[in-house]
Order: sequence, then structure tokens, then C-alpha cells
Amino acid sequence: MRVVLADPPALTRSYDASYPNLGLLYLAGFLKENMTEGSPQIEYLGPKHTLKSHLDYLKRVQPEVYGISFTSKTAQLAYETIRSVKDVLPRTWVVCGGPHPTAEPLEVFDQSPVDICVVGEGELTFFGVVQSLCRNDVPDFSGVDGIVYRQNGALIRNKPRAFINHLDDIPYPAWDLVDFKDFPGMHLKKQPVESSLLISRGCPYNCAFCSNPVWKSSKPWLRHRSVENICGEIELLYARGVREIYLSSDELNFNEKWAMGLCRSIIDLNHRDLYFQCNMRADNVSDDLAQLLARMNCWIVHLGMESGNDRVLEGLGKRVTVEQIVNAARTFSKRGIKVFAFMMLFNVWEEGGELCCETSQEVENSIALMKSLFRERAIHYMSWQFATPMPGSRLYDIAKRHGLFNGDPQEVMAHFDEHRVAMKIPGVSETSMKWKIKKGIVLKDWFMLRSGAISLRHMWRVWENLKALAQ
Repeated sequence: MRVVLADPPALTRSYDASYPNLGLLYLAGFLKENMTEGSPQIEYLGPKHTLKSHLDYLKRVQPEVYGISFTSKTAQLAYETIRSVKDVLPRTWVVCGGPHPTAEPLEVFDQSPVDICVVGEGELTFFGVVQSLCRNDVPDFSGVDGIVYRQNGALIRNKPRAFINHLDDIPYPAWDLVDFKDFPGMHLKKQPVESSLLISRGCPYNCAFCSNPVWKSSKPWLRHRSVENICGEIELLYARGVREIYLSSDELNFNEKWAMGLCRSIIDLNHRDLYFQCNMRADNVSDDLAQLLARMNCWIVHLGMESGNDRVLEGLGKRVTVEQIVNAARTFSKRGIKVFAFMMLFNVWEEGGELCCETSQEVENSIALMKSLFRERAIHYMSWQFATPMPGSRLYDIAKRHGLFNGDPQEVMAHFDEHRVAMKIPGVSETSMKWKIKKGIVLKDWFMLRSGAISLRHMWRVWENLKALAQ
């Protein structure tokens, strides 16, 4: 059996494809390790394709199973791709998964001729699907938890799939399927050959804006790998020439003691030419942790700040304060670690069922905080985008309940742009909102030019910023 696991073709409609799709590589690694029947031949069809070259590849390979993973941002491109795949390979089983199919499986069936949607964590579920296809001329999916599928014209939704309790039980991603030269990595980087590495799945918090449908499809909301398991994969990537790793997780310091143990073990690997990036929360940052991060060559942390206003942070459920954010940024910077601040404007939440919105003055407070922290070199980079209601988030439900979408929700997602006004904020004009986004874009570009470490392989981001300024 031939199995192709694919990203939507990014050369047809551009999206951020900085890293290989870890979800698909985990599926491939799991199949290779556990599949005893059918000896499937597994290939990874990455994003560096037009729709035409994507289809040409599939026509040449003729897979029995085509799996595609996508987010809400790439859903419309994925639907177009699935329709085209079914046109040229009508007998191929099309299986989709990832954040958007998990959050909106019925929409996926409505918008495309997909055969099966994987809902939630994919390894055991996709394995069950492929097993069923190998064993039966007429496959029986009734015993495969975690899927929605078509049968005799009807949609059937099986019971949810429980999580794999111990992440160490999951084989490493199939890194042998990847050519790292095909992926630009982060737009800020130290080394030319970079990759991401997943250290945990999920987050114990529930911020209003966060869309995390796969890892919140069951409990527990947070699982992490052992330090030994992570270091084993670091060694594997290092042997394949990778010299910078983004330690992917919602936050590395969900447990400070565990985070410090990971840092010490990475230091003991003694790869002085290997650099790291990671995400951090602001409320669990000590000088001891910052020192260890610096010693392991973590040169930049991505800090979820979101807003410079305590009222907004409390409303969003961030469970951090502006004071903690400022202290964390200063602690990292004191140890020579650059800080990338994630910022959003015009956040929305509910209190007692009542709609609450970030005001224009509060957005100005956030800008003032960024300027102040940059002047003292406590932050070095920042993102700046509108709060966008993504399927699977509480914000999405709030926006639908209160009629905030700036158009039909599906159309808003179809033309997703982090600099586009996705929600109408009561009491704030769209002109004012656009002026605020432009002020922040100019600021973030100035920060980036002053702080350096920009990868030229991400020059398309400059074009995106210029388009936003011209709106």
C-alpha cells in the first residue's frame, strides 16, 4: 500500500510553511514502527509545490491513501486540493486531519469530497484507518475511534479517541522523509539549517483567543515528553545537520523544575554550535532558569504578552500581569537572551455573558509599553496583529454569539490575514483600527531592523507588511 501524507501546496496560495509538518511526520513514524500488515510505502509531500506539481506527483505515485493536514488558515486551499485530487484519483482514499478538521469536521465534508476526517490526536486513529484498508476489500471503520466518515451517503461520527497517555511511547517523527533545505525555518535565526521539535502537547490554560482543538479534544490538556526522549531526538537531528532547533510547545516553562532539568540535559550534550528558540510564559521565570537557557544556547524566547493592560489580560484568562511580563522580559535580557513579544490588539472576551472589548486607549498603552521595553533593550522583536477568532477558540464562539465577524465567518477565514480587520469592535471605527495596526507594523519592523538576525528566505514577510501599510 502506498500512503502519501501531504501539506496543501503553498506555491499556489502562499502560507507560512517554515517547518516540516510535525503532525504528518509523527503519523509516518508511527506507521513505520507499528504496521505489520501491508508494508505501506510512506511518502511526505511537502508544501513546496504548486497545485499542478502536487497533482503530477500524485498521478505518478498513484497512492491508495492520501492524507492531508491543514489549519483554518489553509482550509480553502485544502478544499480546492482535495477536490482536484478526487478528480484525478477517484479511487484514492482521502483522509484529512489537523486543527481545522478537528474543529469543523462537518464543514470539511460540506466543502470537499473527503472520505474520512480524523478528529483529535492522529497517530492511533490514522493507524486504525490504514489497518482497515489493508485488511478488507470493503473496509469497516466502525471500530476506529476518533473519525467522521461517509458511508452510503451518510456521515457517521465514531466515539472520540482517548489520548496516548505517555508521549514517549510515540516513535520519533520520520525525519528521513525530510530535506531540511526545503524549509526556511524561523524568520529570525542564527543558523541556516533549522528544525522544530515538539516537546509537549497542549497547555493547561484556556485563553479566550487560543485555538488548540487537537490537544483539547480530550484530557489531560497538557502532556510532556521525558527529558531523555527529547534529548534523543535532538541528537538525531544534530546528526542530520540541524544546528538550530525551535523547541515547540505552548510554553516550555509549564513546570519550572522540569524546564530546568531539560536545560541541564541539553547543556550536557555539549553541542556548542547548536542553538535553540522556545516559547515562554511570563509568570514562571526565574533568573536561575534564564541562566540555564543562556548556557544551552537559547538565544531568543517568544513571550506571550498579548496586551499591556491588566484588565485585558485578566479578561482573556491569561493569568499573568503586566508586572510579571515586564519582569520576565528583563530577566531574559539580563542574561543575553533576546525577547520576541507576541502582541494582539482589540482583544475581546466575555464577563458574565456580557461582551467586553479592548479600547483604543488600551491599544495605545500596549504600544507605549513596547516602546518603553525596547528602549531599555528588554524586548527586541514583536508581532502585531488583530485578535482573530479562529475555529476551536472561545473567541470564535464569542464573535459568533455577538455578531462581531466582519462578514461571513467562513469568508473571513477564507481570506485570513493577521493584518485584516476580522471583527467589528463596538465603539471603534474600522479606520481607527487600521491606523492602530499600521502604527504597530512600523514599530515591529523598526525593532527587527535594529535587532538583526533576519533570514532573507522570509523576504515575503516584508511584502505582507507593505500590503498592510497600503490598505
